[in-house]
Amino acid sequence: MTLAWAFDVSSQSNFIAYWGQSSAGSQKPLKDYCQDSSVDAVVLAFLYQFPSTTLDFSSNCRGTFPGSQLLHCPEIAADIKQCQSKGKAVILSMGGAAGAYGFSSDSDAQKYADTVWDMFLGGSGSQRPFDDAILDGIDLDIEGGSTTGYAAFVAQLRSHFQSSNKQYYITGAPQCPYPDAMLGSTLDSAWFDMVFVQFYNNYCGLDAYPQGFNYDKWDSWAKSQSVNKNVKLYIGAPGSQSAAGRGYVDASTLSKIASDVRSKYSTFGGVMVWDASQAFDSSSWGTSVSSSLKSGASNRKRMFDIASAAPVATRSANITAGALHARLDLVEGAAGRRSEGDTFGFLIKAKSTDHPIQRGWQMHIPLPAGMAVAKIDAQGHQAIIVENTLVVMDGGSKDSSMAVEVYVAGQHTGNEFVLPDPAIITLQQ
Repeated sequence: MTLAWAFDVSSQSNFIAYWGQSSAGSQKPLKDYCQDSSVDAVVLAFLYQFPSTTLDFSSNCRGTFPGSQLLHCPEIAADIKQCQSKGKAVILSMGGAAGAYGFSSDSDAQKYADTVWDMFLGGSGSQRPFDDAILDGIDLDIEGGSTTGYAAFVAQLRSHFQSSNKQYYITGAPQCPYPDAMLGSTLDSAWFDMVFVQFYNNYCGLDAYPQGFNYDKWDSWAKSQSVNKNVKLYIGAPGSQSAAGRGYVDASTLSKIASDVRSKYSTFGGVMVWDASQAFDSSSWGTSVSSSLKSGASNRKRMFDIASAAPVATRSANITAGALHARLDLVEGAAGRRSEGDTFGFLIKAKSTDHPIQRGWQMHIPLPAGMAVAKIDAQGHQAIIVENTLVVMDGGSKDSSMAVEVYVAGQHTGNEFVLPDPAIITLQQ
């Protein structure tokens, strides 16, 4: 069984890559960058004209909807789902260095947030470029135009997020000079989960480390001015010498810088690279940086900062319940102690082996006594605890298969945390 880490926004060892501009002259399909643990999240570049909605993934999507110039990308949609099935977050970036975009007012921005929700996230638009694939968030890489409306745009998107049990993210990609000329006011007034600071093409970049490198200013912003006081900051880096005008450093140098920053600043979330084609296609730069990040992390799953973590019992099984055949994997569990008591966290994966299946399925997993659940993330499905049983229910997706990933975390009493048998899957007709 292959174990895959689910994306953890609180981690300090994430490696995030932009994809979609063929920066190196060509690029592999999106799914190729999700095959191993090197990349934790992918940012699709770009939605570069709005509110008219024009996309460009540099020749990886050529089809359009009938009577429209809007791209229709079923191949990328399939890749998005494959990346997500491996625990990667997939985010759509709006803006970029070359584009025609912006809002005339807050009202204009709010209306476009509704459009983005319906076209790319959890809404139900009639024309969705990625069909029923649901992205994990929106990135703002605003490098031109007006600063009007972006805070209102984020607020409106987050109002939609609150109606869903799926985890969504808002990210931003400012230039390193602080404050950023285009995103500065939005960063001060809107919620951001992650900020990918571009430490290149400027005097404050990686090539100016340590004296001119200004991560400390962004750390101060995150702790004192950011709406989200738990926002994570990323070192944005070019993936090769040709990826930026200045700021490139080799993998060994960047790994040392990242290690130094992580040791000093709790705001550090990892490394962002421009872009996947530059970092991976013709060199091992991306793999080396990512490996260094992950090997240097004190704990890959950091929800509770578990010390001396012990693995939760894991298993795989093919199970049959009535007419439903499914495979169940219990993976990446951890249990340990912190000052407040014993903690646990585990990921359950279940996937039907029959296609199609009847709708209205439920999955029941017995849980140990003495367990207090603090977090459930079922990624598009409904999940509740009923009498020490985790019940995951059909989330109403258009997919005719059952594919579930649910992360559960909390506190427990007792010397060890073991998920008991049996795991039961039942169908509701």
